Amino acid sequence: MTVLFVAVVVTAVAAGGVAFGQSDNGGEPAQPVAVEAVIPPWRDLERAQQDLEVAIEAREAAQVALDRTVDELHRELARLDQLNDVDTGRQLLKDEAERLVVQEYMSGGDIEDLAFILEVSEATDALWRKALLSEVSEVFDQALDARENVPGERERTEARVRRLDDALPYLSSRLADVEESIEAAEWVVYIAEINDMAERERVENGFIEPTEQHWYNLRFCESTNNYTVESANGLFYGAYQFEPRTWRTVGGTGNPAHAPPEEQDARARLLYARRGDQPWPRDYCGRFLPRN
Repeated sequence: MTVLFVAVVVTAVAAGGVAFGQSDNGGEPAQPVAVEAVIPPWRDLERAQQDLEVAIEAREAAQVALDRTVDELHRELARLDQLNDVDTGRQLLKDEAERLVVQEYMSGGDIEDLAFILEVSEATDALWRKALLSEVSEVFDQALDARENVPGERERTEARVRRLDDALPYLSSRLADVEESIEAAEWVVYIAEINDMAERERVENGFIEPTEQHWYNLRFCESTNNYTVESANGLFYGAYQFEPRTWRTVGGTGNPAHAPPEEQDARARLLYARRGDQPWPRDYCGRFLPRN
């Protein structure tokens, strides 16, 4: 799974875990710094869905381009085989025409024995039979003229085959890249849906919307903004110091500290939308959230 990074990047300095509302400086909440508010795509469901649609359209276009190239390559290879077959037949025709010319010359006249003409080779091709029944000298000249035109056509076909064959690795790689972008876009939509749920429930419950600065201050107090931290007593996890049971109530699975930062942010917002600042004690880190 492709993991997108948070828009606001800060240095994580926590070496050990801290519990809800506690800090590692003697019990006094850590002091955060100002951050700039940025609205990432996983906070905007409509935008995330549009990005996914664009990625899906790009995949369809890449697949069409690959399929067309493969089909065209097959046609050109078939054409090349056809040219080789025709060239082989023309060579046989030329050789036979030369032999008939010599036979005509040595016999001193026209070849009248039709059986002889039809037995000169396994002449099962209708075109060949028709040619052999025509004037021998004309057949010979036509065979020579035809053979002069074949090499150029074959070379052009071979060039097209090489060009199409060279394009296949790029088109296949392009399709693989688009598939990865769809996976990433689907993940963004997944997180955006959590944020959208949080926003709707926050409004329904009448809680004040925290700013990005509020959330950063809370994280800094809880974990010095370390999303992978686990408390020393094994009870609290991640940037918001979730208890596992609390994490599960907002749809989380597994260890909260192992979840991507964007998912921790979204589920913290959902928790706030349902319970306000109650999960974070007001006399410690909860004081950084707005009062409702």
